[in-house]
Amino acid sequence: MVLIFPIRPYIPSDPEEFCTNPYDVISKEEEEELKKNPNSLIHLILPEGTAEEIYKNAGKAYREFKKNKVIKKEEKPSIFVYRQESAQFSHQGLILGISLQDYEDGNIVKHEHTREKPLKDRTNHIIASNVAAGLVWTVFQTNNEINDLIEQIKQKKPKFDFKKYGYRHLLWQETDQTVIQKLKDLFKNEKVYIADGHHRAASAAEYRKIQLKKSVLEKANGAPWHYLLSYVASDDQIRILAYNRVIKKLPLSETDFLKKLEDHFNINPMKKPFNPEKKNEMAICLKGKWYKLMVKERKFTTKKDSLDVSILQDRVLEPILGIKDPRADENLFFIGGLQDPREMEKYITSEGNDLFINLYPVDIRDIEFIAEERGVLPPKSTWFDPKVLSGLVLHDLKEI
Repeated sequence: MVLIFPIRPYIPSDPEEFCTNPYDVISKEEEEELKKNPNSLIHLILPEGTAEEIYKNAGKAYREFKKNKVIKKEEKPSIFVYRQESAQFSHQGLILGISLQDYEDGNIVKHEHTREKPLKDRTNHIIASNVAAGLVWTVFQTNNEINDLIEQIKQKKPKFDFKKYGYRHLLWQETDQTVIQKLKDLFKNEKVYIADGHHRAASAAEYRKIQLKKSVLEKANGAPWHYLLSYVASDDQIRILAYNRVIKKLPLSETDFLKKLEDHFNINPMKKPFNPEKKNEMAICLKGKWYKLMVKERKFTTKKDSLDVSILQDRVLEPILGIKDPRADENLFFIGGLQDPREMEKYITSEGNDLFINLYPVDIRDIEFIAEERGVLPPKSTWFDPKVLSGLVLHDLKEI
């Protein structure tokens, strides 16, 4: 039920030098280091400046990349296969355009609310630069025919093959219209679900609305701004890690906190740091002591209510700790993707916080079910890992 399209992107001459992590997971220290290199994508996705100057500098950086041949335009409409490999985990999917009309029609399914400030920022950025440099990560429910075509494309020599951020990155290019048409036909029967990149998707949709107001309809047909630059992968290729919570200061005594937890959880003291092993089980480090929490009442009204992030918010954060809005509360912060509980413990023992809450990761099929029901996950529910690189392909929104 989605329309996919090949794209004619700009691609980097040196992807290892040029590509970065997505803008929203780059630390300030990494940003400063990347900006020492004039050929890094960082100058486009996180430009220098203040206020409107930021967006002007994004457009300037993109023009400079083209002028200096840091990136070059592909000659033929293409679909790409992108794979990340490591000894611990590997995954792969397609890079292509998806109709933004499908986004408007609900065939590109969301599971998060966008927030006004970051949406405005990304919309201003895309208006000023006229390019999509970051991938919106989407998933489809496992389809063997699509996966077989991906394997067929991989029989060619990869266009890119390099290492960065602990992974080997491979990119294959497909220009054969017969193969592309097969993929188009297969995706006509699929919905896709946004995994990561809700604000990038929403800003692309806003850009399209602006262009539609400017354009004569006949001229608008086929314009690149109709398409969302997406990395679309089978849902059996997804790894989701926990998005954990840290409470800086407990507003009640340790004893009283544990007593209140007993209303909703069976509590077992643990001798060493650990990760929860199943849904509805949590691990907490309370002032240096570890406890296993097991949910007592497991009759839930909705699938969303059964998620550990929801249980935590509904039964602990708000009623016990007074945290109504986890995004805005200054007594809480989030840690995504950390897997070693010994490192988690350091947030308490070394950094002076009171409570680390270690959650079991959300399952992709729970996300699909909730999204299909037009539900919304609680803030910071999922950490998709590894992050797909930005800058592998740049989708120019003006050039045909």
